[in-house]
Amino acid sequence: MGKTYEIAVVAGDGVGPEVVREGLRVLEAVSRIDGFAYRTTAFPHGTEHYLKTGELLPDSALRELGGFDAILLGAIGDPRVETGLVERGVIAGLRFGLDLYINLRPVKLYHADLSPLKNKKPEDVDMVFVRENTEDLYVGIHGFFKKGTPDEVAIQEMVMTRKGVERAVRYAYELAAKRRAKNRLTLIDKANALRGQDLWTRVFAEVGKEYPTIHQDHAYIDAACMWLLKNPEWFDVAVVPNMFGDIITDLGPRSRAGWGSPPRATSTPASR
Repeated sequence: MGKTYEIAVVAGDGVGPEVVREGLRVLEAVSRIDGFAYRTTAFPHGTEHYLKTGELLPDSALRELGGFDAILLGAIGDPRVETGLVERGVIAGLRFGLDLYINLRPVKLYHADLSPLKNKKPEDVDMVFVRENTEDLYVGIHGFFKKGTPDEVAIQEMVMTRKGVERAVRYAYELAAKRRAKNRLTLIDKANALRGQDLWTRVFAEVGKEYPTIHQDHAYIDAACMWLLKNPEWFDVAVVPNMFGDIITDLGPRSRAGWGSPPRATSTPASR
């Protein structure tokens, strides 16, 4: 047997431990089928750990986690603490501390009966979203002026760099070339209204010159959400800025599974 993969397990909050437990069962089954070995190491970081110790994700833990081949992370977040506190400490801590710049989110339908979309078959719903993962509105540059007064002002900065955009776009082109499904890459943005996202438009076109066999497409985020449900077969690989990627990749799985129950006021915390 070849390499033994070292996998860190952060079970998280809410349904996180339950989901991670089942994920480990799947991993065990796949390892037997594909013949690879792995070892898991559990880490306590989440809301319970924070409430007991006041610790989110210290530098020592981040350095240790950076040495693993993979991190299996459950849902993070708990209504017992300030909204976003643990998410920023653990999820953003891992994301920015380890420079996890690609958030890869596949959407695949395995049986027509599982989809709420009328007359859509497995071959119609098979796509991958490449979400840029370390820039945009998630960089944490924000502030308040006259907080708590009628004149309060809230500011949140959207930051995009050519390096950050290009590495995400280039990853997406490479993935489209490897998949060879429809040889299509779609850029999803809102550059007509958010003019800073013209950086995405220009980088997408410039890098695209190196991939002449990939059909290049473009959609604004609002239209893309509509087309994702109306014509999912149009999509193969899509590359999308961080914030919009967070939204549309929550919509994507709804095209391959039942809608479920409506959310409650005290819904189970989910990772951001």
